[in-house]
Amino acid sequence: MSSLVRPSFIKEDVSLQGFNSFRFDAKARYFAIISELSALSDSLRWANAQALSITMLGEGSNLLLTGDIQGLVLINQLKGISLSEQSEPELTVSAGENWHQLVSYCVESGLSGIENLALIPGSAGAAPVQNIGAYGVEVKDVLSQVQVMDRRDASLHWIAASECGFAYRDSLFKRDWAERYFITAIRLTLSREFKAKISYGGLSKRLPESPSLKQVFELVCQVRSEKLPDPSKIGNAGSFFKNPIVNEASYQSILADYPDVVAFSVGDSWKLAAGWLIDKAGWKGHRQDGVGVYDKQALCLVNHGANTALALLVLEQGLKQDILQKFGVLLEREPVQLGDLPSI
Repeated sequence: MSSLVRPSFIKEDVSLQGFNSFRFDAKARYFAIISELSALSDSLRWANAQALSITMLGEGSNLLLTGDIQGLVLINQLKGISLSEQSEPELTVSAGENWHQLVSYCVESGLSGIENLALIPGSAGAAPVQNIGAYGVEVKDVLSQVQVMDRRDASLHWIAASECGFAYRDSLFKRDWAERYFITAIRLTLSREFKAKISYGGLSKRLPESPSLKQVFELVCQVRSEKLPDPSKIGNAGSFFKNPIVNEASYQSILADYPDVVAFSVGDSWKLAAGWLIDKAGWKGHRQDGVGVYDKQALCLVNHGANTALALLVLEQGLKQDILQKFGVLLEREPVQLGDLPSI
């Protein structure tokens, strides 16, 4: 084993309960809060010399922590926002910035493009991993570049958004690059000319004919607050399941049995509302063993007091099996799972 000295800011056996929005308890074998790029590079070099796995977390809002993490856990608190205005406004944002606060900053600054993504919990650096989206907008629509640090040699690179393999709630950062790159900053190309995108989710019905940027932002905040619980009050990771996409035959089969099915045409396929499926199956408001399905939005699983993720995994398994049996649709989890996996 290498004689490289462990940096003093890296601690041992630290609880991660305060670093995931479900508030499940688990420990990191090694742990550090990263607020400077130099601290990140020092951490990578030390962990690599020890042959340790390395996990970078933002605000833990899209995370299902199922057990202890044996390697090094880094909490991304890199801060900084800079604006460059040439042909179009371009915002460079450090990965540790809070996403909703960034959206608020853009709205107050008259910069449009991400107002529909208000109140999505998490950090700016987590946004590309999941390709976050809401009300007909995805972060890939405005993302131009992603800055990463290569975990192998601590080198910094900018990657064009077009190379990141973005898809519905997916990217190469979530798959092929999960063990290679840590996101340190993002660049967004925004606009001073506001064009409202309000055709999705019934937004247009609750807005004037020509709404302002701020009106759209405020309505999105209101709608999300009505549907999703505040993680500081009820442990949750927002939407727990992706909206499943099915072929025409599957859609017609479901439609025949459930004429009120909520679905949206996507090319030759149909995107079903996972929340509707769960609600229709009778799971909305269900509770068991300290966890449950949120009573205002069936798409959201919540922690009512469980200390670990075991009860939630049991709930998830039962719910998915029931949806598959009733509708022939297999739901896919949205949050990223980390940590040792308990036996169910």
